[in-house]
Amino acid sequence: MVNSASLVLSLAVPALAAPTCTWSSWKSVKNMFIFGDSYTQTGFDVNGTQPNAANPFGNPPYPGYTSSNGPNWIDFLATTYNASFIKAYNLAYGGATVDSKLVTPYAPTVLSLVDQIQGEFLPRYGSHPADAPWTGKDSLFAFFIGINDVGNSWWLNNATLYDTIFTRYAGLLDQVYKTGARNFLFLSVPPVNLAPLTLSKDDNGYSVEAEGKVILDWNNRLTALTKAFKKSHTDAQLFVHDTYKVFNDVINNPKAYPQTSGYKNVTGYCAAYENGTPTWYTKDPSCQYAVNEYLWLNSLHPTFPMHNATAASVAKFLSAQKCSK
Repeated sequence: MVNSASLVLSLAVPALAAPTCTWSSWKSVKNMFIFGDSYTQTGFDVNGTQPNAANPFGNPPYPGYTSSNGPNWIDFLATTYNASFIKAYNLAYGGATVDSKLVTPYAPTVLSLVDQIQGEFLPRYGSHPADAPWTGKDSLFAFFIGINDVGNSWWLNNATLYDTIFTRYAGLLDQVYKTGARNFLFLSVPPVNLAPLTLSKDDNGYSVEAEGKVILDWNNRLTALTKAFKKSHTDAQLFVHDTYKVFNDVINNPKAYPQTSGYKNVTGYCAAYENGTPTWYTKDPSCQYAVNEYLWLNSLHPTFPMHNATAASVAKFLSAQKCSK
């Protein structure tokens, strides 16, 4: 005859052994660690002032040194569309590729994703230091990388290269996971083949089409990466935001999002604005429109309204996410 106490204990064991989900909700996020390129950089110095109540980004002063002539998507996400106070540790670096040894960036000083993780995150934050405490449950790790990998290699038609890049990417994610990270956000590569840099090429649309195919391939690989990572790291939560769609929607119809409804030019840019302007809303006499009425600040970088729309979309996306077993 089974002892009643033993029966109660046996029933309780599975409940105790059940895995605990590390993702509660967007409003439960207290820390973000962000990796990427110029679309994400704010100029954060890991050895400077750390994120705090006065400046959630720590350093430099908000919105930082961005490529958007104003706040970028992570600026907006952490301070406008946040559902809680978030400390944002932004390790992104302009020009970054996943691994500089695989796809060379525009300058040897650029910190690749490898450098951002192995040279900055792991030694500075991987051990959960007292001045930057974080847990797997209250932190979100965001990755917006690939624009430069594609932009600096799409014409090579080298599928093997991308196999190698994503193997490297997976290894880096595993290194971050081993420090206790459990919640991961990925932003897909936007249609930068429709930026002036590629759009202006006089080749009957070849570059636009060819780079576009590589971007789609990259994004498919990103989805596959997250699925494979989830399979081998069952307690991790991985969210892929369709940033490609947000950009494509705006290019096709600026009024698709309220943040970009003021855009009057989505295909070109004005040279007077390409290195930034005195204010976010400057109107130069040599330009047809004010700087914030162009989607593109220069040949590759979008102005802040596009980042605003992206951040709003990311916040909505994260707010809808549930824990997946």
